Amino acid sequence: MSKKTKYNFKYQLEVTWSAEDKAYVVNVPELSGCMTHGETVEEALQNAKEAIGVYIESLEARGLPIPEPLSEKKFSGKIPLRIAPSLHRDLMTKAKISKMSLNKFIEIKLKKAI
Repeated sequence: MSKKTKYNFKYQLEVTWSAEDKAYVVNVPELSGCMTHGETVEEALQNAKEAIGVYIESLEARGLPIPEPLSEKKFSGKIPLRIAPSLHRDLMTKAKISKMSLNKFIEIKLKKAI
């Protein structure tokens, strides 16, 4: 199985409707600049599979590394984070008021933000 085939269906896809283009637009965030469109969602997704294949072939032809899909990566759940001391204090204060740990408070806020 080639890398192209292996990776073709594992990248995350963002599908949006473009009123300006009157088409469904598919963006592949893990492959910078890889996007396509179609008149229907199904057509746009099929075009995305082809676009991913062409993108990966282009990387291979230039000897560049193929990005590993995020769905294939293992995540520990730990994020080293540096923030301003004043923000740290404000977050800790709000976490205490909410009777939560700082980690839980930040996790809840991040979930709401995405």
